[in-house]
Amino acid sequence: MCGINGIVTELNDTKQKIPNLNRLLRHRGPDDEGYVFINSQSGDYEQYSGDDSINEIKSRFPHISKAKFNTFNVLLANRRLAIIDLSEKGHGPMSGLSGTIWLTYNGEIYNYIELREELQGYGYKFQTKSDTEVIVNSYVQWGADCLNKFNGMWAFAIWDSRSGQLFIARDRFGVKPLYFIHSGSVFAFSSEIKPLLYLQPNLFEMNREKIPFFILYGNRLSGEDTYFKNIHSLPASHYLVYKNNKITFKRYYDIKVFDKNNYDEKRACQKIVDILSDSIRLRYRSDVPVGSCLSGGFDSSTIVSLSNLIDKRGIHTFSAVWLEQECNESKYIDIVNHKYGCIENKVTPKAEEFESIFNKINYYQEIPTEGPGIYPQWYVMQRAKGIVKVLLDGQGGDEVFGGYFLMGAYLRGLIKDLNFSGMVSEAGNFLKFFNKQGVHSFSSWLFPQQYNKIAGTGLSEKFKIIKRDLLGEIDKEKLYNNLEPPKKFRNYINNLSYHFITNLTIPSLLHYEDRSSMAHSIESRVPFLDYRLVELGMNLAPNHLSYKDTSRPLYRKALIPYLPEEIVNRKDKLGFPTPFSKWSRTILKNYITDCLLSDTALISEFVDRSSLEQNLTKHFEMKKDFSWEIWRLLSLENSLKLYKSGIEV
Repeated sequence: MCGINGIVTELNDTKQKIPNLNRLLRHRGPDDEGYVFINSQSGDYEQYSGDDSINEIKSRFPHISKAKFNTFNVLLANRRLAIIDLSEKGHGPMSGLSGTIWLTYNGEIYNYIELREELQGYGYKFQTKSDTEVIVNSYVQWGADCLNKFNGMWAFAIWDSRSGQLFIARDRFGVKPLYFIHSGSVFAFSSEIKPLLYLQPNLFEMNREKIPFFILYGNRLSGEDTYFKNIHSLPASHYLVYKNNKITFKRYYDIKVFDKNNYDEKRACQKIVDILSDSIRLRYRSDVPVGSCLSGGFDSSTIVSLSNLIDKRGIHTFSAVWLEQECNESKYIDIVNHKYGCIENKVTPKAEEFESIFNKINYYQEIPTEGPGIYPQWYVMQRAKGIVKVLLDGQGGDEVFGGYFLMGAYLRGLIKDLNFSGMVSEAGNFLKFFNKQGVHSFSSWLFPQQYNKIAGTGLSEKFKIIKRDLLGEIDKEKLYNNLEPPKKFRNYINNLSYHFITNLTIPSLLHYEDRSSMAHSIESRVPFLDYRLVELGMNLAPNHLSYKDTSRPLYRKALIPYLPEEIVNRKDKLGFPTPFSKWSRTILKNYITDCLLSDTALISEFVDRSSLEQNLTKHFEMKKDFSWEIWRLLSLENSLKLYKSGIEV
């Protein structure tokens, strides 16, 4: 687990910034630092150490301050968080084929042991016990096809002197980030955005059309675009080749659609347990301590339960609990900790620390965040630092097995699939759902595309807050149609699951997870996003993902033998509960007003002040709850200020 940087250019002024780029990623890899400079024409190379390199590396390679920038035009840099093979042999960047292949790498390949054995069968000799060397030799053996051999998370770059090209790849679901710029004669990449803005400060130009999407829906981070016009993200499941100052992309993976699901219900339940258990087993591969986040919900409790089958010593769990009882999940956290003999670590986020913590969150997240659930996440990662270096987390459980799909999604699935017999038999539930939800909620659940158009055209309270001239700059069809899933699978519910994984939630949740954990030099691993489990979940029958008012019916059934009854039958999970709504009307009220209504507020470029004032008044008077919108605007304001002031090393 590391942070990576790279530059390909002939410009010396640009190349000389590489040490500071690496310094900006120190939190991602405080254990070691390394550089390799390569001449793309001759293949000659030189390795350098840095301020944070371990002593063995400092004794072998000259310091980066002595680098020969004139001689080389390909610069690769690495920050190491040592997880597997803690020795100096795991130092990066790492080479292969006598220095013709160079790799800088962020992530973990969990099946590296099996791949190493396979490669040894082809005659490869290994000098380390690291997964990094497995990537190098896998690339030599299989080329780009190596990506579909890996089970893990990764963002890496390989310079191949044989072909004079840079090969950059990102894992299937985008667990690990990778950004790049291509400006004239400069190509550069990094694990984060700040190094690229430091490298070329003139790149600070906001991608204005992304702001309304963020305010209305939160982050949509699945494509190449970012909030900066000239900084791009390598999409998940893609690789990039840079050669002769040109870029080509290729998608190497997409979630498979099974021709036929041959599993009956009993067999499908067993497959869920088998694959998830194996996913956790693989993610336990580590030469440092492993712990788990525990919210008291179904997914994190499942990870702790199945981890107990692997590690009987009692796993360290990390949980955020609240003084405000309406948000407190301690009851369920305690049940799981007691059942499995866990070593519990609880932390209580504080309102008094909000401004300080919020500023740190925004600095490390690099983008505006969409909701207050990230606040307790910060505290959990902070608590884990120094106790464990690897954390398992439950991201993806909802998306893979239908956790978001209650009655509204179930009924809409019947309509979209033209299931006329189902619609007739569920006529009573259609009526009950309408009576319970009211016309607006009923319409938004069953007809989201049409509802968004009506709401947007009428400029509802949510839309009114965006300046009209900004709305005039964007494609409103994209704005209103944001929730419509692609038609990849045979059923609507399966398509909606695919949409959540590839666009709606997983890309942004993984971004938050990566930044919050790496800010504290912790590696976060997500067992539910093992591609084998995702493909199984995506191909389940619709009624196994959502049935009437029960989400994840088959997944619940599969875990009955492994979880306490109070957890497996639980239907009141709060979902990232925080007291921010309460805090925003009390202790944070003045802070919110000062930030958002200041004459110097930067969000005034995007937000209609009069509408904002009206919404804040309604919120403070408890006539409506705009707490999530307030969080988004605070985060947007904070992010804009961060970048306006410039990136400091």
